[in-house]
Amino acid sequence: MLKNKIIKKEVFLKSVMKSDLIWIGEIHGIKENYAIYKKIIPDLAKNGFKNFLWEMESDFSETSIDSEDGRINRFSINFLKWVNKQIKNGRLEKLTFFGNVGNDGNGSYDEKMAAQFIDRFENKKSIVISGNFHMGGPINDREGIQPCLTFVKNKTGLKILKIGVKYAGGNLYNYGIKKMSKTFYFGDENNLKFGTITKNINDETFFVHAGKAHAVFKKPSH
Repeated sequence: MLKNKIIKKEVFLKSVMKSDLIWIGEIHGIKENYAIYKKIIPDLAKNGFKNFLWEMESDFSETSIDSEDGRINRFSINFLKWVNKQIKNGRLEKLTFFGNVGNDGNGSYDEKMAAQFIDRFENKKSIVISGNFHMGGPINDREGIQPCLTFVKNKTGLKILKIGVKYAGGNLYNYGIKKMSKTFYFGDENNLKFGTITKNINDETFFVHAGKAHAVFKKPSH
């Protein structure tokens, strides 16, 4: 029995239009993430979501080197080129980086990340990509710690639609090669077609299915 219900794109887009932010949560260090983004962002942009906020280093560029947490890699750099092309062609309006706020003991990392996000958010319909935990699920492996999205929602009252990227097993790179935990994918949904959209039967979280995950690289370049 499927834990999620398969949703037609038209039904999904109706929920999109009722939202202020489309917040996508990924597991870092998986190359399929970027193919998923290229598949769904054009439809979101056509429906008015032309601002893009990305949890990434503020100096991220085509000359960046691979990162230990798997976020910066040759696939993310190619995706950056794609985003900039969308902006040049008028399909997207603006790219803004956020995150990496440091742990100085003054509030939680996610609370500070949320404050930075709110400061940089221009009150326009926007697409957000962050790590899965900062979105607040679908799996929370740090119980008792509020994610960035929750702080943003509580402080702004914005209507936020959550999309989790789901994987059919495989590997990721995050401080080393790791096997995908079963908690991050549904074993009875492994054969869903790439890009299939499903919805959690118990809440308002949507998922876009990426198939088997492949780690972005075996060893950082620095």
